[in-house]
Amino acid sequence: MTQKGQAQSAEIIYIGDPMYSWCYGISEELAKLKEAYQDKAGFRVVVGGLRPNETEPMDEQLKDFLKHHWQEVNTRSGRPFAFDIMDRNDFVYNTEPACRAVVTARHLKPSAEFQFFKDVQFAFYAKNEDTHKIETYMAIAEKHGIDKEKYKTYFESDEAKKATQEDFVTSAEMGVRGFPTVILRLGDKWYLVTNGYNTFEAMNEALKTVID
Repeated sequence: MTQKGQAQSAEIIYIGDPMYSWCYGISEELAKLKEAYQDKAGFRVVVGGLRPNETEPMDEQLKDFLKHHWQEVNTRSGRPFAFDIMDRNDFVYNTEPACRAVVTARHLKPSAEFQFFKDVQFAFYAKNEDTHKIETYMAIAEKHGIDKEKYKTYFESDEAKKATQEDFVTSAEMGVRGFPTVILRLGDKWYLVTNGYNTFEAMNEALKTVID
């Protein structure tokens, strides 16, 4: 068993982007992992910024690319997808607002951050809600008991934008080159749990060898 001092310093770090399909695919597997280790390790989210600050609407090539990945994620994970958004010619696949939405939840209600992340994913992938509209996030905030106006104010602030960029920098400094990535920090040691989609069982086996 891990010594008590080590257990207290253990932290599972999840680096992902709410608008990356494989992060959506792994979401329920990560939820199981978080729950299984809630008494043994902290859990931290870092938003990675898959396509931040994109300005051009999706073209047919990108739509075909996304459709292929969404179908593959659906097959492997069983997570539901809607494809209506592919019929739009004006949708810009900019993931910064969705990342900032998660950072805003972290600031206002840290305990809700991971579930908020998952709710943003479901809103986008399963319901094709517009991730550029503040109303999408305000509805999720209300669900979590976060004051909608406070949420809107912080989301639109320079502080929120800066904090989101800081997460992107943190992800890069960690050497993360793909999402989802899960890392275990145990004291001053770091262990890769997974880079890419994986099941709870596989991630649990990786963690058990280190902190059980």
